[in-house]
Amino acid sequence: MQCNTRKVRETVRAAIREHAMIKKGDHVLVGVSGGADSVCLLHVMNALKEEFSLTLTAVHIDHKIRGAEADRDAAFTKELCKKLGVSFIERSVSVPELAKSEKISLETAGRLARYRCFHAIRDEIGAQSVATAHNRNDQAETVLMRILRGAGISGLVGIRYVRPDGVIRPLLDVSRAEIEAYCLENDLPYCIDSTNLEDDCTRNKIRHLLLPMLEKEFNPNILGTLSVLAANMREDGDFIDGYASRLYRRIGNPSPKEEPVVLDIESLRMLAPSIATRLLKMAAQKVMGGEYLVSRQHWTAVRQLLDKETGTKVTLPQGLSVTVRYGWLAFEAAPETEPEAAPMPAPIEIAYGNSYSFGVWQIRFDEAEIGQNVKKNQMVLDSEKLRGMRLVLRTRRSGDRIAVFADGREKKLKNFMIDQKIPNHIRDTLPLLCSDDQVLAVIGCRVAEPYKGDIKQRRGLVITYDTTDESWQDYADRRGN
Repeated sequence: MQCNTRKVRETVRAAIREHAMIKKGDHVLVGVSGGADSVCLLHVMNALKEEFSLTLTAVHIDHKIRGAEADRDAAFTKELCKKLGVSFIERSVSVPELAKSEKISLETAGRLARYRCFHAIRDEIGAQSVATAHNRNDQAETVLMRILRGAGISGLVGIRYVRPDGVIRPLLDVSRAEIEAYCLENDLPYCIDSTNLEDDCTRNKIRHLLLPMLEKEFNPNILGTLSVLAANMREDGDFIDGYASRLYRRIGNPSPKEEPVVLDIESLRMLAPSIATRLLKMAAQKVMGGEYLVSRQHWTAVRQLLDKETGTKVTLPQGLSVTVRYGWLAFEAAPETEPEAAPMPAPIEIAYGNSYSFGVWQIRFDEAEIGQNVKKNQMVLDSEKLRGMRLVLRTRRSGDRIAVFADGREKKLKNFMIDQKIPNHIRDTLPLLCSDDQVLAVIGCRVAEPYKGDIKQRRGLVITYDTTDESWQDYADRRGN
């Protein structure tokens, strides 16, 4: 085996093991654009598949931007997979249309489209992880870009080896020069994306101008230096986040059922600003139902409340308010209202064997023998326990509760949705399966504990659902649905 080939494979093998990327017997979906990075990744993973007992599937995504050049890349990737004996899947998505509808940049839209496709295909084929070809140069570019934007520790972590959603980066310790040498040694042709040669976006300017200048004029090992910086930040950030999480449980709500979300002011005063800010972010995310990004100035304004009298209030973007209340900081979202342009659908009485349109949702109800392979877009209820019940689809109402504990104890539906980090703006649109005032299931999210189906023993009510709501699909991707 040639020298560079051996080095690259050993580096990838070490990264897989050190970061527990895969387990023996896993099915791995590999993103392959046709460029040198992804061609190298697919070839290396194919070389290691027997060692790790892997099943590999390659996926190629056409962004509908580059016309004939994109068609060339798709045909090349398909032929490469045929030669390697790797299953091949091709998808296309109009990134320009997504960018327009979401009011985001083409670069951001492309990334969003790719990961949506990756997660959808992973679920379709039952893969455990998605491998992407991010390398050491990508890491350096990302860290530099975030330095230029004034990022803190969380940003300087850069690209993680393993994401919570199952995305893995086996090439993250391999440089682009090593990748190109690997392709040369193994007679692997690859495609060149002409848009990567342009200097019309920040990342490309960093790639073609800033990094080469830093390497030539200041530090010949700039890639390694920035990788070490990211690793140091990752270790420090993970420690600080863990410490902050433990503190949050001590100085937050005395009872998880209490509203609003609160933090003890006297305890916050005793903390370093960086730790205090992390606790403020945790409280905000709990209220807003997911990631909540605002500027450093906003968090500074909230910290200044620690020295203010009861009643003093700061209003943050997206309707989040923070108020001083008798020794507590109280975090509350703005009252939710139904948008006039999109009224909530009327309740529907359902019957087995039928499908229903409910707002942006399509939902089908079937009584069937429950197999072991319940799909990602299905839920199962114990049909025996539903006998004689009048079943209705509706949206939530004030006072709704759902049984989430094994002994049948209930939780306010509002608190349940907050705990599940369901974004505030879609909570009112979620279909509920109910009988009278009893919530039996939140479609797409949770079956009430007493009504869960037993796949080993009983026929069940199988609910199959789909929705065109991209906000819900984004939430489901993050949640792992």
